[in-house]
Amino acid sequence: DADDLDLIAETQTRVAHCPKSNAKLGHGRAPFAEFLRRKISVGLGSDSVASNNTCDLLEEARFALLLARSGTEQSKTLNASDALYAATLGGARALGLEDQVGELRAGCQADFAVVSLAGTHQLPSYDPVGTLVFSTSGRDVVLTVVAGRERYRDGRLLEVDEERLRARMNEIRVALGAM
Repeated sequence: DADDLDLIAETQTRVAHCPKSNAKLGHGRAPFAEFLRRKISVGLGSDSVASNNTCDLLEEARFALLLARSGTEQSKTLNASDALYAATLGGARALGLEDQVGELRAGCQADFAVVSLAGTHQLPSYDPVGTLVFSTSGRDVVLTVVAGRERYRDGRLLEVDEERLRARMNEIRVALGAM
């Protein structure tokens, strides 16, 4: 409620907003538009596969924006840039890491993803940020760089034996099923 939001703002409490997880579990809708309006540090999260089947931050940004826009008249002014901000620098600020990550600038780690906007599912595209938030998912990522090192390119994790990972996950699933 308004008192809670006042307290969050006054104490400079940081928020991890996980709208899909909250919706799936029936925990209600966080006031994303109010967080932004009150300059509360808010970043987007996916929670985990335990409460969100896909940990796709672009999908989370889209869901956060659409859910917020279905609320108050004031929240209808939110746009794709607001959602992208929460997914990037907003998240870094919520974690207290804005001096290290969250944007491409001198002094920050080189953390970024290259996303293709060439898919037919992304057409028509009038605005790259709008296309990114409303029409794109993690499946459109072609390159991921973390701290200046390529970690993912063209559908493959570069430093992970994916076949061994799948086998190990299956071993764990079988072991948990036996409990």
